[in-house]
Amino acid sequence: MYRVGSPRAPRRAFFALLFFGTVLVALTGCTIGTPGLPRVWPGQAVSPNVQTRSGDLISLTIRATNDSRNFDFGGATQVRTFTALPTGVELIDFTSSDVTKPDPTQRNQTWVEKIDLENRVVIVSFNGIAPTEIKTATLRLRVTAPSGTGLTFRTMLAWSNSAPDSVECDVECAAQGLTVATADDPQLSAYIEENPEEVRALIKTYQGGGQAVANTVELAVGDMPINATFPTTALLASAHLTGTELTAKAMFAPSEPVMLWYNLPGQAATFLFRTDALEDGSVICGMSAENWAAIPQGATSIVARGQFSNVEAVYLFNR
Repeated sequence: MYRVGSPRAPRRAFFALLFFGTVLVALTGCTIGTPGLPRVWPGQAVSPNVQTRSGDLISLTIRATNDSRNFDFGGATQVRTFTALPTGVELIDFTSSDVTKPDPTQRNQTWVEKIDLENRVVIVSFNGIAPTEIKTATLRLRVTAPSGTGLTFRTMLAWSNSAPDSVECDVECAAQGLTVATADDPQLSAYIEENPEEVRALIKTYQGGGQAVANTVELAVGDMPINATFPTTALLASAHLTGTELTAKAMFAPSEPVMLWYNLPGQAATFLFRTDALEDGSVICGMSAENWAAIPQGATSIVARGQFSNVEAVYLFNR
């Protein structure tokens, strides 16, 4: 039996820049959601986030965000995540952001619904998620992998809804959705193959119901735990005749909005633009030569942050 408890990650003040920052360049891409209906985005993060040690406890936090603002028909129901645990960790306990909810029956609260020991898949039920609501679930894991190995965590999220204008997803639609959602992960694929009806029941509708894949999380096992407060993943900048191309490896949630800004000394930041991650979670976007030159000489870095995964990549200026 797992008890519900709950760490909440501090929110960064940068989000104010999304409304008050100066836009220096047009968007290279745009996320197109279904107006009014729920769209649930997954994200995951591990602590420590760079390296752990064999025998230590680590935390894997899974985030589910409903970005709908329609409070009549924008609620998501039956939200579930399916997390493939790598060999080299064992589940110890579980906490959730729902711990402070007063409902004694816990009918709409987050809990570990099932643990598939054969495929090493943990299913978390978030139940309902209201419009604009964010829920988190944190798995506490003990590391058993030896030093020198790596741990990779993959999560699939599925949900359904009861909006009156949702459309039934036929068998072919559901099959295609499941294939995409597993992201070629053998553990998730094996679980779905053994439990097809359970998972398909969650994506029985589209235009407000379906599946999504979280960002992939990797963690090294070494001699000591390392936790970085500054992004360690590089945002690369390549100069071309027509401008500068910015790229980051596949680490964001597929297709999620990614915000870019530059930092000045003293932590001052200025919003640049928003783009979308590609289907594999990577980012490729461009700035014109004029807009790149308009970044002040005193700028220290450019940061790209996933809106729902909260993953960050950074480019450091060397001037």
